[in-house]
Amino acid sequence: PDGTYTITLFAEDEYGNVGECTFVLTIESILGKDDNLLDISTIVLYPNPAKAIVNISNPQSIALESASIYDLTGKLVRVYDLKDMGTEKALDVSFLSSATYLVYIQGEHGTITKQFIKE
Repeated sequence: PDGTYTITLFAEDEYGNVGECTFVLTIESILGKDDNLLDISTIVLYPNPAKAIVNISNPQSIALESASIYDLTGKLVRVYDLKDMGTEKALDVSFLSSATYLVYIQGEHGTITKQFIKE
């Protein structure tokens, strides 16, 4: 459990010499099975710039919900369902005009914003 503990070690050699070492151990938190190291920032959008397809790479298989593409005026252009996507998902962006777009990727571990250029 969390807390501060004093630990003392004693050692004796074959000649009867005794040594003692005392140290303080502080435990602030313990990671449990529900505390994982999933990091939404590992998600990558490629290629950039893109022509017809933008791929979302999700190397940690983080549970994602959606990807929303916005133009730079803030207009929502398209929403893609990312549930059960696994580690890769191809998004069709062939219908987009040549410009810079923002992609808001939402998942159970947060939201990340990526930018790409459509050629």
